[in-house]
Amino acid sequence: MLKRNKIALGALALVLVVPILLLVFVVSFDWNRAKPWLQSRASASLGRSVEIAGDLSAVWHWRRSQDGVQVWSPGFSFSGRDVHIGNPDWAAQPRFADLKALDIELRLLPLLWRHLDIPSIRLVQPSLDFEQRKDGRTSWNFAPAGPQEVGTAWTVEIGDIEFGAGDLHIADEARALELHVDITPLETPIEFGQRVEGDDPTTRREVIKRVGQAAAQRLRAAAEERAARARERGKTNKPPPYLFGWTARGTMAGAAVKGSGRFGGVLALKEPKPFPLRADFDVGGTEIALTGTVTDPTSPDAVDMRLWMSGPSLAQLYAITGVALPNTPPYATVGRLAGRFHPHRSLLRYEDFSARVGGSDLGGTLTYRSGERRPNLSGNADSSLLRFKDLGALVGADSAADKAARGDADVQPSGRVLPAEPFNVERWSATDADVHFTGKRVIRNEEQPIYDVDTRIRMDAGVLTLDPLKFGMAGGTVVASLRIDSNTRPPDGTVSLDARKLQLKRLFEKTDGLSTSLGEINGTVNLAGKGRSIAGIFGSASGTARALMTQGLVSETLMEEAGLNAANALLAKLRGDRQIRIDCAAASFNVRDGMANADLFVFDTENALIDVQGTVNLRDERVDLTLHPQTKGMRLFSLRSPLHATGTFEHVDVGVDKKSLLLRGGGAIGLAVVAAPLAALLPLVAPGGEAEKSCAPLADLAKKTAPAKH
Repeated sequence: MLKRNKIALGALALVLVVPILLLVFVVSFDWNRAKPWLQSRASASLGRSVEIAGDLSAVWHWRRSQDGVQVWSPGFSFSGRDVHIGNPDWAAQPRFADLKALDIELRLLPLLWRHLDIPSIRLVQPSLDFEQRKDGRTSWNFAPAGPQEVGTAWTVEIGDIEFGAGDLHIADEARALELHVDITPLETPIEFGQRVEGDDPTTRREVIKRVGQAAAQRLRAAAEERAARARERGKTNKPPPYLFGWTARGTMAGAAVKGSGRFGGVLALKEPKPFPLRADFDVGGTEIALTGTVTDPTSPDAVDMRLWMSGPSLAQLYAITGVALPNTPPYATVGRLAGRFHPHRSLLRYEDFSARVGGSDLGGTLTYRSGERRPNLSGNADSSLLRFKDLGALVGADSAADKAARGDADVQPSGRVLPAEPFNVERWSATDADVHFTGKRVIRNEEQPIYDVDTRIRMDAGVLTLDPLKFGMAGGTVVASLRIDSNTRPPDGTVSLDARKLQLKRLFEKTDGLSTSLGEINGTVNLAGKGRSIAGIFGSASGTARALMTQGLVSETLMEEAGLNAANALLAKLRGDRQIRIDCAAASFNVRDGMANADLFVFDTENALIDVQGTVNLRDERVDLTLHPQTKGMRLFSLRSPLHATGTFEHVDVGVDKKSLLLRGGGAIGLAVVAAPLAALLPLVAPGGEAEKSCAPLADLAKKTAPAKH
């Protein structure tokens, strides 16, 4: 029994003594003697040169600092003074890290199983260099040097990374970014969300002023709801206080960059906790502010920020985001930025955002993904009021004043209507997109708004499509599609459009004599061309354009004046204007290389037949049409002379063909070629309906007048 007790006491003593001896050995051992071996192993594991120029020591501690507070944490800490980690050969700077000291807390027993269990790493006065090349190589990705022997690999587990005052150098070759960041400790910790005197809230204040308080309140309410759900799950998501401040200066794509902000002191990796971050910075004329947290990098919501942003044009975000956006008037936006950020595999959502672009509003949720062949932008956006001019170069509606405000050159030729602003096709292949857009009211001009816009906007390998593009206009509906392929030189463009039941009086609400007219217009357009702008595509286009109007009413005075029946027009005005019936109006243009020729352009009214012949030059934006009126019934002093409609798209003059007036004593409308084109137009209306019947007399007249076949 005594012997058994002695064995037990001996075993207990061994259990107690061995750790004590191990502790004494670790603390008293001159670890500088192990530096060559440690440097060699670290260099091989990281694939970089690692140098410990100063002393290497180990200490035992009972407590350690966490989030600025001393917590119970007994263990060993190894400290290396004056530590240097090299950069890869391609980097501009020779070193990735220079540290006054690197303190590592290490658990010893896991070493027996080739496992590095590191509860915390503390960086003392770090000077770090983060570089990224256009081909995707980064200075912060480490890989072992040479092949590793089977069974020799070590696993690493890191708990917390504690920061200290220091500086960062950030260079991104793809974005032409060069940035220097200085980090300094705050005099006292600042609670997350606490207002601090001296903070500059200009960006936040101005964005909310333009976008509206409702947007900010909606985001705040959503954040409070997420916090409440987290508390219900037993998770406290209150971020720790800010411990460090930072300032930045540099350039991006030639534009000056400056910024400031603050962040927490510990980034928790093993047991993720919210890491607070606040930033306010300017990139050229673009102002960005964000406040929020970063947690577990593997979490789908690792980034959770409120983002405020404003600038002179959305196009300037390309240098920052890599997403190609159109030139626009000044904009402001606020929303929630959430997701996971990684230089090569990011998934970020801009949720519930509200934006103001010029006089237009936008909102919705967009998702950005990287890691595939090209980054991708997808989601939904909607607008209650969208102005064409706010879309800028996308539709060529930029005014000279808008361009001057942004410092852009005005490339729209004077007197031209079709947008001549070149597409920035060099950027189209940088990002793919698939966005569903809806717009309640879209205004090209106040006289003729369009409404209930619904379209799918896609960019796929440099091919832009809006298909389908649906909207309401003048009481009717339009279904269209647009496709521009930037992979050809110049780009290929196709446009198709089908308009149904457009009301004549709604189309010409501001035109005397037509504002009370009845009648519906149906039409189709199918064009294909090449060009670096909308004007270029239409100027080279080939295809067809057709329209048919039936069962209309129009001002008698207007028609009499069009037919140069001066006396009848006078009588119409004296007895009061009345509406006369338009049985059928039809137009069919054949377009070739930008020249639209009228195969058929005719009005059949109860008082007159008007045949229109000529061309519309889409390249030069000129109209050259001749109107041949033939009155029906008795007319006082009817000249029955052709009228000429000539000029530019911006201004068309209508006048008498004086030469024809002198030579012509009368004539019949040219209907010999009407039959076939008219037959092609009849499918634009419902078969067998009143609309089709109203064009039947014109079709019969065309057949009678057509030359006999031999």
